[in-house]
Amino acid sequence: MHKFAHRWLLVPALTVSVGLAAGQASAHHSFAAYDMNQTLTAEGTLKEFRWGAPHSSMVLIYLDKGVESQMSIVSGSPLLFAKQGLNPRDFKRGDKVTVTYHPNISGQPGGALKTLKLPNGKFFSDTEAARAGGN
Repeated sequence: MHKFAHRWLLVPALTVSVGLAAGQASAHHSFAAYDMNQTLTAEGTLKEFRWGAPHSSMVLIYLDKGVESQMSIVSGSPLLFAKQGLNPRDFKRGDKVTVTYHPNISGQPGGALKTLKLPNGKFFSDTEAARAGGN
């Protein structure tokens, strides 16, 4: 068979592939799981920070009505942190931090990071969340 006999299949296949990839990318960056009209503040101890693509995340130990609890907060990409002068060595287990975040709409503790203040004075503002309509 001639090597170009199935060329007519190539364009539709590429179109579908690009469309699926674009749909996954836009769905991935959705903030639909968070109440972007509400901002909460928490002070606590950094238990874990995951510096990774496409988004970093952290686990924060905080007091909830006097009881030690944990929350998971999703945050911006490593590139966003780097553009604001932060690197993985800035996040140390046991650091006392202050976060503002958009809570999970499910009511579970945690949410999408808005700002983060580290004990060394460094500050991070999640511009991805701000573009999504966070207050």
